[in-house]
Amino acid sequence: MSALAASAAAAVRSAAPSHLARAPSRGASAVARATIRGAPDATLGSSNSLTSDDVSSWEEIETQIANMCAVHAGDSSVNGRIFALTELGPDKTYEALDDITVVDVYQAAYDGGLEECTTIIDVHLRLVAECIIQESVDLVRVVYDKFRRLPPMLQKSSLIATAAVAEAGLLHVKEEYDLIESLLREDVGKPEASDEMRLEYEKVVVIQEYIDKVIAAIHVEKGEKDGELVTDAVQVTVETIDAPVVVPPEGAM
Repeated sequence: MSALAASAAAAVRSAAPSHLARAPSRGASAVARATIRGAPDATLGSSNSLTSDDVSSWEEIETQIANMCAVHAGDSSVNGRIFALTELGPDKTYEALDDITVVDVYQAAYDGGLEECTTIIDVHLRLVAECIIQESVDLVRVVYDKFRRLPPMLQKSSLIATAAVAEAGLLHVKEEYDLIESLLREDVGKPEASDEMRLEYEKVVVIQEYIDKVIAAIHVEKGEKDGELVTDAVQVTVETIDAPVVVPPEGAM
């Protein structure tokens, strides 16, 4: 990473919240007892919300990265993806949780503690990592299939609330890489650009690309049509940083 990019990255990174000991891991039980706003009877559990078991753990992803390195040994074309994968981890979950906008979105969608927020963001960062490994976002549909097994009303409420928090968390993580990409964009094409700078740029672009692709796939799962959400369920919006708004389904008030 160039000195300029390194200083920019340091400026936008946040310290991990001290009250979070670690990110959720595969096999951890769902302990959150939050409920979805607008659907107060829908206490969250493994059947109506994403849990750590729905995707590979960070440890399992590390194994997949090692296998990827072994399969593609000597192939420099995958270096950007490999280095992108090494950037993702539980620390990114902590950074997102430290952002007030992300917390506002969560509290607009859910009533309860932050355990569910932690899980949603961590699961989706792991989802991004697995999509980079697979070079496909098909896994998003597989993971979100859980919501399609719910009753229609609860299906939409759960899916939209989850997607709102996931998107807020992923966009916060992506901000850092958007900044680095903008700083490197002009210099990376110059003849004097180092191999290290080119690799850094390639890594950043991979992260940007797959976060965007995963968010786009989530929009499809929500049932968006021409950029508009077609639903009669709870909708979550944030008009300003300090003014999250929850729109209940028609007739719920």
